[in-house]
Amino acid sequence: MSSYRKQVYRNRQRLFSNDLKALLYAFGDSPAPNHETIQTLEDVLTTYMIDLIVAANHSRLAHGRNRLKIDDVKFVLRKDPTKLARIHDLQKMDREISKAKKLFDEKAQKKE
Repeated sequence: MSSYRKQVYRNRQRLFSNDLKALLYAFGDSPAPNHETIQTLEDVLTTYMIDLIVAANHSRLAHGRNRLKIDDVKFVLRKDPTKLARIHDLQKMDREISKAKKLFDEKAQKKE
């Protein structure tokens, strides 16, 4: 992936702190992990996501599209079978949930 120049903001908003705390605890860390550990993990995660989206944006531009699509992200992750399989699983789950919601809505409308 492309190397994105990391910009450091001193008082930037931390978006994933609570989720990372829960993940660390789930993987065996203490219930109150070190604050610096959370910040470091969040920096790594944010940098990875930025690199991924920048690379997907390059794919979007190469294909001449105006909007970023999941196919662009899949293209970037094509050499990482684990992450690509996870994307496929999440897409399949999303389709199943959408079908279930439609069935539920149809049943609710028939009762009325």
